[in-house]
Amino acid sequence: MLNDAELRQFRTFGFVVMRNVFSHDELKTIQQEFDHRAAVASSYKAFDGSERHNLNMMGDDTPFFASLMEDPRFAGTAEQMFGEVIGQTTDANRYITNTYWHYDSGSYEGYGVKFAMYLQPVRAKTGCLRVIPGSHRRPWFDDLDDRPPLRYAWARQDFARAEADEVIDSVPGYACESDPGDVVAFDQRTYHASVGGSKDRQMCTVVYHRYPRTPQEVAAGIVHAKGFMAERDNSAEPWNPRRTATDEWLANPRNDPRRQKWIQQWRELSEMTEGQNGFKMVAIDGKMKVVPAG
Repeated sequence: MLNDAELRQFRTFGFVVMRNVFSHDELKTIQQEFDHRAAVASSYKAFDGSERHNLNMMGDDTPFFASLMEDPRFAGTAEQMFGEVIGQTTDANRYITNTYWHYDSGSYEGYGVKFAMYLQPVRAKTGCLRVIPGSHRRPWFDDLDDRPPLRYAWARQDFARAEADEVIDSVPGYACESDPGDVVAFDQRTYHASVGGSKDRQMCTVVYHRYPRTPQEVAAGIVHAKGFMAERDNSAEPWNPRRTATDEWLANPRNDPRRQKWIQQWRELSEMTEGQNGFKMVAIDGKMKVVPAG
């Protein structure tokens, strides 16, 4: 949980670094489960440092990871930040390159918090998360899209250039340096990037979606929920299930009431019709926007 000063920082600047969240024994368990899923992925496609591996950590073979969404250190903190939230995912990544400037929310109205923890020490030039403080707030959130290094379409169209150290460094930002056991929490609308790091930068995440309250937020929530619950083509990542919401997670074997509520909320949103509340999500210039449905 956050103290008052940390909560003010998160709401004002869109991020906060939580120190020493995990114990030594928990870190050992995290690394063991990470290594297990990494080995599973490598049995399908060898990890040679040329292609990122994303690992779904919501199954029965990673019980500690799968339990983190209900862990009060994360769920309780997410509720401090946003009030009611819906647990969305727990995953892990083996990164191989710099990460260009971007935000994660998909749209301004469909957002939440991502808790990111690195399994190696990371610094400003060795792959730590760097953020643009306050970029989760309008009107700055929209204004930043006019700058080419931040503009989604620009980065996607010229990915090699967007990866270059000098391009990422050209944007003033704050480097969230951390050690194993620390957690960086950031609003998914906050612009972020990273520079440097190894060919196997290991980062794990726990993600929550803010429960939608306005018609615009419901429109975004419907799209998120349909994606969360739907089966998809996993041929590029055959080690991951065809659905983000794994059968094991949906089964809720521990009968956790928090998880059961989330499952019901995801199902209800996924069964709604896009546009039924007067708004819909559309792609404009490569990014998702909520617009009137009429």
